[in-house]
Amino acid sequence: MLASLASAAPVPVHAGGRDLLLSPLSDRDFDELSLWFQARVLRVARASLGPDSTPQEREETMRAAYAHAATIDFFTEYNNRSKRTQAELDEATAQLIWRALRKNHPALSLEDARAVIRSEASAEVVDAWRLAQFGKAPAAKDDAEDPGKNVEARAPAA
Repeated sequence: MLASLASAAPVPVHAGGRDLLLSPLSDRDFDELSLWFQARVLRVARASLGPDSTPQEREETMRAAYAHAATIDFFTEYNNRSKRTQAELDEATAQLIWRALRKNHPALSLEDARAVIRSEASAEVVDAWRLAQFGKAPAAKDDAEDPGKNVEARAPAA
């Protein structure tokens, strides 16, 4: 095992005109990402209810949304690319990278992480996160574009 992986040492990367350190995510970080995906389902369900919705329609919609949200976790949602638009994948990646950056850069905002994901260094940032999280960068270009690809097999133990 790499010493940096065993010690959870951050991996340096240059993006957005600054030097950054990406740390591996903890179980708590992955739980927060799962909650973020769940909350998105509930927000969409609430937004789908119009002012003319009956109490029964509201109850049925929200019951179904809560039941579906309870089945969601970061690993299954992020890895299911067929269900995600590019904008949703970019936002999920920004959420992930923000959590990896804020350990060493607490003043960095989610908007800063979004800017990093939109920058020319995006692929290098994702590779650096994978190196921090798993001890290796992806072997294939396709993997570099999807930091969560097949991540459930390497996820930290709960």
